[in-house]
Amino acid sequence: DMVRGFTEDRTGSRAEMSSSEANALIRHLKELDPEEQAAEKMRRKIISMAHEMSWRVVRTIVGEMKAGAHMPRIASWCVKFGYLHKKLNQYRLQELPALVTQFEAVYKSYLNGVYH
Repeated sequence: DMVRGFTEDRTGSRAEMSSSEANALIRHLKELDPEEQAAEKMRRKIISMAHEMSWRVVRTIVGEMKAGAHMPRIASWCVKFGYLHKKLNQYRLQELPALVTQFEAVYKSYLNGVYH
């Protein structure tokens, strides 16, 4: 039934789903997982701090300028300086608290430089 919903009733077989349909289904299933929700909350905290440190990129979307977090820079920082040296989305729930603490130290250092 879920496959039919994500393929607009085109098929009931996951093998016949397009990549975009399968990715949408996977994202939906992850959203239902309480562990993934908690992990995503911690990832968003890191992204928010990075955004406040001006780690952002400006994009034009339908004629409108929007600033968003510079995800390649965040991923690169996590690989280079993160305690497990892997991309942000590869950190599991139990690993993220230490990474958040590590990034908070960077953020506090940034704030001290800005306000002192």
